Amino acid sequence: MVVKRLNDRIKNDTFESVEFEYNDNVGNPMDLTGVTVKVQFRNSSKKGHVVKSIYTTSGITMTDAVNGKFEIDKFTPVDFEVGNYYYDVETTFTNGDIKTYVGGTFKVIQDVTNG
Repeated sequence: MVVKRLNDRIKNDTFESVEFEYNDNVGNPMDLTGVTVKVQFRNSSKKGHVVKSIYTTSGITMTDAVNGKFEIDKFTPVDFEVGNYYYDVETTFTNGDIKTYVGGTFKVIQDVTNG
C-alpha cells in the first residue's frame, strides 16, 4: 500500500478534489473500467468512527478509467470534528479481487471565521 498524506483541511471549508492514478508494477496505467472504488474517512485511528464513506456511485468519479485515473470529488463543507483522520481507497475489480493500494492521513484544522 502506498501511504499518501492528503493536504490538511480547514473545518467548514470545501474539501477540494483529489486525483489518484493507478499503475501496475512496471509503471503502465491499470485499466479501471468496471471497478468500484470505496473510501472511508475515520477519526483518531484506523479503527475510529467512520465520519464519511464515498463510492464510485456517490463521491468518486472515474476521470479516465482506461488510464487508471479517478478522483475523490470535492464536497462542502468539511464538517468533521477538528483532529486527525485516516482513510484508504479500496478497489474491487470485475474479477472479484479486492485491493487497497492507497491510504493515509490528514488533519482537520479549526476555522476562525465560520457561519
